[in-house]
Parts: sequence; structure tokens; C-alpha cells
Amino acid sequence: MELIERCRRGDRDAFSELFERYKNLVYRTAYLMLGDAGEADEVLQEVFLSLFAGLASYRPEKSAFSTWLYRVTFNRCLNRRRRQSRLVGLYGRFGFFTRGEESSLERAEDGESVRQALRRLSPPLRAVIILRYYQELSYAEIAAVLEISPGTVKSRINLAHQTLSRLLRPDFPERLPSAEVKDELPTNS
Repeated sequence: MELIERCRRGDRDAFSELFERYKNLVYRTAYLMLGDAGEADEVLQEVFLSLFAGLASYRPEKSAFSTWLYRVTFNRCLNRRRRQSRLVGLYGRFGFFTRGEESSLERAEDGESVRQALRRLSPPLRAVIILRYYQELSYAEIAAVLEISPGTVKSRINLAHQTLSRLLRPDFPERLPSAEVKDELPTNS
């Protein structure tokens, strides 16, 4: 396809044309998978940003461009869902996002409270939480990145959970237990 080749050569007009031609396909796919217009918009932007940098990985002999673009969009949506699932697990540990029906404003406020508490963690504790819940790394991967033992990763995550519980309790006493939160440490993560 000539348009793809022009994009690969750095032709910005060609890339704009490619965006106009395929933006609805990406948005519609993301919206149907995620069920949220804002999330679909973010995926649309992410897909085309990564496409601009990674168009060289498209192989026309293997599939049609639209098929490849569906796959890229689908994978981006799956990654976003996995990340959200991890974050819901983190937030749920402290009583957030678990009260049945609540408004998106309440969820946003809860998320901001957790983000503020994360900023108050020491750098070593913040690092393990971000790598585990936001970057979705296993305990072994975190240990390799930080050059510490897997046991140290587990103890830091446990300490971070306890610290976050203490930091969040004054603002949300009705949601957090009075006893310290303990991490269930999976042995094969």
C-alpha cells in the first residue's frame, strides 16, 4: 500500500491521511472493548502515537493493514484492562471502588487520594508499588529491575501496603480497617 510506504518515509501528510482513514476503526474497536468514550479516545491517541513510531513492524505479506491495526488496538485495550484490574486490586485493598454503585466523580476522588498517598511513600516503597501495580511486573521482574532480592520486594510491598493504609485512614476511616493491612504474598508471582 503506497500510503503506508509514504508514512514509513516520514511523510507527515500521508500519516494525517492514514489517521483520517482509520481513526474510526480504532475508536469504535476501543469503545466497544472498553465501554467508555474517554478511554476510547486515549486508546486512539496511544495507538496512533505508537503507530507513528512503529509502522516498520507492519508486514503487508502477513495481513491486511486493517487487520494488523485491529490487533494493535485490541492488544492496547487488553493491556489497559489488565492495568486497570491491578489498580482496582490495589485500591480495593484499601476499601476503594468496592462500595457498589458510586459515581465516576467518587472514583476519581478515590484515585486522587491514593495517588497523593503514593507520593508520600519513600522512594523504595513507591518504586515497588509502581512497578507492581502500574507496570504489572512480577516480583521476580521487580527484583531484577531494582537489583534486590525477591524477598526484599515482598517485604517492601507489604510495608508499602501498611504505610498506605496509615496514610489513607484519616481521610477514610469508615473504609479502612483499624488493624494493619497484610499483603497476601503469592509465591509464584
